Amino acid sequence: MKALLIGNGPSALEHEMGKRIDSNEFDVVCRFNRGHKQDDGTLNVGFEKYTGTRCDCWIVSDLRIQLAINRHKEYKNIFIVTPKFKWDSSISKEVELKRPNIQFIPPEYEDDINRIVNFLPKWPSTGVVGIHAAINLFSEVYVYGFDTYDPKYDNQHYFENKPNKYKNNTSKDHSPDKEKQYINYMIKNKKIKLLK
Repeated sequence: MKALLIGNGPSALEHEMGKRIDSNEFDVVCRFNRGHKQDDGTLNVGFEKYTGTRCDCWIVSDLRIQLAINRHKEYKNIFIVTPKFKWDSSISKEVELKRPNIQFIPPEYEDDINRIVNFLPKWPSTGVVGIHAAINLFSEVYVYGFDTYDPKYDNQHYFENKPNKYKNNTSKDHSPDKEKQYINYMIKNKKIKLLK
């Protein structure tokens, strides 16, 4: 299966990929966190010619577990990313039992990622873990709009006018440099392809 993962970076607005994203070229189109809808359910609009509208699969952080449960009928699959230090198997089992199309990405994926690029004491973003899961789930993975919090962009996400908090690279959670190393490694080793 051929999957496309659409990141939330501002570079997603640099090319008009909307028609291609919404076409039948990909078996699955995945979006992350607020990249499809805001937490209040508002659909991100005005970007259709750049990023399309299709969203078959939703990949979210553990901060959106309740939202995932509430929206489970809206997507074919929902994948939840929980940092390893917060992992609680009882929560994942309970949710997966009630909602079969919701899956928690195993914490071992974070170990795999750290063997490629060591993020410790920080942890990889939902985007990086989502990419790592996708290469294990799909035969072909394309990515678009993954900027690894590049400081050249003033905004962190393409769909909102909020400053890029990673511009000074002092974040306690994610490391832009390591995110970039990971994605470059995956491209170089032909695990993922850039949508061009």
